[in-house]
Amino acid sequence: MNLKINRRVEVVESSLNVVLPIEYSTFIKEFGIYKGKYFDVYGYDESIEDIEAYPCVVGMTHSYAKDNPLIKSQDVIIHFDEYLNSIVALNCQNGCVYNIDFEERKEISPSFAKWFKKLQVLETQIDKSNI
Repeated sequence: MNLKINRRVEVVESSLNVVLPIEYSTFIKEFGIYKGKYFDVYGYDESIEDIEAYPCVVGMTHSYAKDNPLIKSQDVIIHFDEYLNSIVALNCQNGCVYNIDFEERKEISPSFAKWFKKLQVLETQIDKSNI
């Protein structure tokens, strides 16, 4: 893996003062960011000009964390669920994924990998139903 790819994780971790779970680190190295047909997953790659802007995980985390008391210091914001009108956070301490609105913090997956796989399956199902 080249030096630029390896630096991606370092940029995110140092900017957010966290240690990313291995599954999300792998995602950052392999995908950077994910722009699916129906869903985006925030991340970081070299195409991002402003790390404080969409779709960078750094900017999204900073933006949402300043206004929502349910976001913890070890959370990184990885997605916005438009259907539920809530943010999706990955907790870097326990590796769990949470839906967070202004009233509730609810675990939706025990790991990033399981959550991401479910998202990809859902995208495939939506495509098939639109045929």
